[in-house]
Amino acid sequence: MPLPFLRPKDSFITCRDRDDGGGAQISARISTMILARLKGLTYAHTPVSDVAHRPDGVSSEDWSATWENFFNLGAGEIQAADLAGYPLRPVAKPHRFWPRSRSLHVVAHCHRLTNHRPEAWAAIAPALRAKYHLSAKPESPGYDDGRLQVAVHLRRGDVAVTGQFAQWFTPDEVILERLKRVIGMAGKDRVNVRLFSEGKPEDFRAFTELGATLHLDEDVFETFHHLVKSDVLIMAKSTFSYLGAIIGGQVCLYEPFWHPKLPGWLGPEEWEGWDRKLNARRMAGS
Repeated sequence: MPLPFLRPKDSFITCRDRDDGGGAQISARISTMILARLKGLTYAHTPVSDVAHRPDGVSSEDWSATWENFFNLGAGEIQAADLAGYPLRPVAKPHRFWPRSRSLHVVAHCHRLTNHRPEAWAAIAPALRAKYHLSAKPESPGYDDGRLQVAVHLRRGDVAVTGQFAQWFTPDEVILERLKRVIGMAGKDRVNVRLFSEGKPEDFRAFTELGATLHLDEDVFETFHHLVKSDVLIMAKSTFSYLGAIIGGQVCLYEPFWHPKLPGWLGPEEWEGWDRKLNARRMAGS
């Protein structure tokens, strides 16, 4: 945190000028909100736009607005559009720049800095959760049956064992072993497992044999809200499930990738403690 006498005055920062997927755009804006906190700036919100992976028949404007209204990151924030009188200062290296007073700084993301500050991601999570719940969410029945609700995010479709995105692939065997541990600890009759992925049902036979219900190629927002509502989330190497874990605040079984493990999440060598984490979470919410 900057010293008070070095804090820039009337200094703002916004994230914009992206055309990638909705999860990546939301994550980039969160990283900018975190950097603003760390450097003593004021975050100014620019709504997401030009969001990729738009469904057929949906306009670019409507698709972007749906992402914007689902996460509500701009709620309660100054809007960058209202700062037209401030000079724009593009920032190529947010991890190294010095903020200037009476300016609107513009970044694409701030991950190079914030990925070294997992505690800052954890600190902003309650505010993100409150914003998320400001708008209506998809119906997701079946969460009040008294069982432990387990969500498994298995990244397929855009990734494979080989190819351009092979580094984001997690083999079935790895996830199956983790899922067997959770089921074994909780008891098969006390667990409701939902698997979220893309592909054909026969590709996931090993998971259905463990009792998992398949949710394949479903609406992205319905899928995300399922991840948020789960008691236990077995994550993929994915910004999508990473955001679900941050907003959900549940017991997270972390899959190492380029975003950091947050305090309280369980890494591959710590998963035997998931039941203690779950009990602590339930007690805190009671």
